Amino acid sequence: MRAISKELEQILEAYSPFVQEGRQIAIGLLDGIVHLEKGRRGEAPIRIRVSPFDEHLNMTVDALFQGM
Repeated sequence: MRAISKELEQILEAYSPFVQEGRQIAIGLLDGIVHLEKGRRGEAPIRIRVSPFDEHLNMTVDALFQGM
């Protein structure tokens, strides 16, 4: 098993209570998305997947929620 970084450990501690069967948690980063989902039988309790963005996303929080 690989060691995980302190930052990933903090993410898992904060979001693992929300990871349930059929519910995926997506956390946006500047250059990708971290996906957390419940592991299948025989796997780790939480599966972690990282998806890089195809192109760099340059958007502020204000711009993102301006239309709401």
